[in-house]
Amino acid sequence: MHPEILRAGVLHLRFYGLALTLSFLLGTHLAMRRARRVHVSEDLILRLVLVLLFLAVAGSRAHYVLTHLSEFRGDFAGVFMIWDGGLSMYGGVLAAIVGGLAYIKSQHCPVWKVADVIAPFIALGEAITRIGCFMNGCCFGTPTSLPWGVVFPDDSFSAAVLGNVHIHPSQLYLSGLAFLVFVFLLWFEKRKKFEGQLFWTCVLVLAGARALVDFTRYYDGSDYIGQLGYLRFNNNQLVAAGLIVTSVIMMRILRPRAR
Repeated sequence: MHPEILRAGVLHLRFYGLALTLSFLLGTHLAMRRARRVHVSEDLILRLVLVLLFLAVAGSRAHYVLTHLSEFRGDFAGVFMIWDGGLSMYGGVLAAIVGGLAYIKSQHCPVWKVADVIAPFIALGEAITRIGCFMNGCCFGTPTSLPWGVVFPDDSFSAAVLGNVHIHPSQLYLSGLAFLVFVFLLWFEKRKKFEGQLFWTCVLVLAGARALVDFTRYYDGSDYIGQLGYLRFNNNQLVAAGLIVTSVIMMRILRPRAR
């Protein structure tokens, strides 16, 4: 864990911010190169990525604030201090999917062709950003006796909640799976049957990966919605299930159109 890289006066360079910036710049560069190959406007991709970045951060913060209102009672300014932590990924995902597709349509461009261009880099961004989560110490896992369990420092979020115990590196699990999804999507691109298949495959597989990893991630008791044997299910897994179902439905809709 190494949340802060540099502190110089009012300048605070945090690892999570660096990971987020790197994922944005690298993803944008690679997406623009892909756009050129399939005759999609590079300017459109650049504008779209900026819109998606805003929607992802705003949606993630809004979801977190709405589900943790007690933390911000009497502290309205704190709502906007995202550098202090407090982002809920699925709020950003939903905002980015809905808002991003609407933006592409508003530009009178082929929606699913453009969505397929950026799909692999959604997975890449997730992979890089989750490394930032690990270094920041947030989104931590549950206690484990497995040999690769990690112990975070005394001043970490996990130590404050669980104490100095070995926990699952859930952030790295998700990062590794997202990297695999990124590679798979690049391979699958030449084998897709219709426009939009790559995008919705990305949503489906990432949602499945998140639902799986969430069995190893720590959540407050109020976040759980049920239990089946040793497996406890949380609100985010419910959202992931909704995204999986939506992805399957959308691919069934788009396939006949392609034919």
